[in-house]
Amino acid sequence: MFSSIEFFIIEAFRSFRRSALMTMVAIVTITVSLTVFGFFLLSIINMGNIVGTFASRLDLVAYTSKDLSLEDAAAVQLKIGKLPGVEKVEFTSKTEAWKKFKGDFGSKLALEEIVHENPLPHTFAVRVRNPDMLPVVAKSISDLEVIDEVRYSGKLIDQMRSMVGAVRAAGIVLVVLLSLATLLIVVNTIRLTVIARETDIYIMKLVGATNTFVKWPFIIEGIMIGVIGGIASFIILKLSYDSAIMQISAALPFLPVVTDQRLLWFVYLVMTMTGVGLGMLGGYISVSRALKNEP
Repeated sequence: MFSSIEFFIIEAFRSFRRSALMTMVAIVTITVSLTVFGFFLLSIINMGNIVGTFASRLDLVAYTSKDLSLEDAAAVQLKIGKLPGVEKVEFTSKTEAWKKFKGDFGSKLALEEIVHENPLPHTFAVRVRNPDMLPVVAKSISDLEVIDEVRYSGKLIDQMRSMVGAVRAAGIVLVVLLSLATLLIVVNTIRLTVIARETDIYIMKLVGATNTFVKWPFIIEGIMIGVIGGIASFIILKLSYDSAIMQISAALPFLPVVTDQRLLWFVYLVMTMTGVGLGMLGGYISVSRALKNEP
């Protein structure tokens, strides 16, 4: 058993040396394909995380009539707080809002000369438990008589989700095309080795070697190509992503990028195993076709 495995591995290394140039081309192709695949996967995960984080922080803002008394506003606040899906309600009186507005813009504009009375309404900032409930909660609040207007950024979140979906679809198509191109190159690379060893294979078959025994050195060669390409792409992607995260965190600390090491290592593992799978499949296809075409 162990002598057979040793034979397979030695033969795989010999094949590496015999077609070194094509082997390097296959390794580089797998590395590039897996790196692109990894970047798309991390981009989609980060975009989904950003959209989900911003959606969870969405506030719905309701504006009331300017003539509403503070007592009635307190009653409305209690009523809104009891609506299904509402997590928190914060009330800002028109006096507080006007004071803040003048503090922010009073030095830039002569507000006292332009506006003679407070034009702002009372405001309720409403947080919902689930972003998907925003339209329902907005409808319930807008049905209250004292509410003049309700605003929220649900359309923006929907657009961002649509963009994530489009990127995901484009990424899947690109990854499939790259995987097919990679598989084709691996198949042709190992196929050259098979052609170069046709005499050896013929002799092995004459002395009783089974097709499975003949296939294994080439399958191991494909696995080795996939492992090297997977490890190379893992190193490139990890170093690039860690560097990008450091720069983004320094420039945009509020942006919720993915830093969960378990999730990142899962992505790296999937990427590496994909390389191994492509290499194994390429080796199997190439030698299977060669043996099938033998007389």
